Amino acid sequence: MCAAKTSHDLAHLQGNPDVRENVLVVDFDTLAIIDAVVTNVSEWGCCLTSEHVSELYKNVGIRLEGSRKLSKAHVTSVKGKDAAVVFTTHESSVTDKRREKRNDVKIPVTIADLEGITEITGIIVDAAKNGCKVKAEGLTALPEEVLISMKKFDKPVVAEFAWRNDKSAGLRLLWNRTLEESGSDESGEDQDLMAQETEDA
Repeated sequence: MCAAKTSHDLAHLQGNPDVRENVLVVDFDTLAIIDAVVTNVSEWGCCLTSEHVSELYKNVGIRLEGSRKLSKAHVTSVKGKDAAVVFTTHESSVTDKRREKRNDVKIPVTIADLEGITEITGIIVDAAKNGCKVKAEGLTALPEEVLISMKKFDKPVVAEFAWRNDKSAGLRLLWNRTLEESGSDESGEDQDLMAQETEDA
């Protein structure tokens, strides 16, 4: 990740998924204000944990203790006490892709680091042409960039975590990386397959 692209107040927490910091979260849609703990900060987003996280809707501002400004973000999912958010500094590349048609699916998947040393199995439960949501155990043990493998694909696809916790994650599919590494256009066929999965669901 290029630090130069980062323009949110939580940059000092990037690359330290286990570091926790108290924050105040303001929901611009409902005007709710909650105390939360932020973890798993990346260039793209983070995880918020709070007893009141269900009060968050979509557009939020995150304020660190002692800070005089908010970091704008979009809530992408809420489960239990955890909310996954994407920073709006990447709205054009992330939020627009979230507007793609997404459907509930159940596709077995294997997720591994680029060297193939650590490998876990899971299920894709939400798929679109440029991204997906997966459920699996131990996702926080993997690096930012991973390889995902599915039976319908001829070869693994490079992906990047947009957000994650230990049991679920959102992944951006880096089709261009696959094209560059393979030197062919086979990944274009895989991209069409992923799009077809959303149509068939």
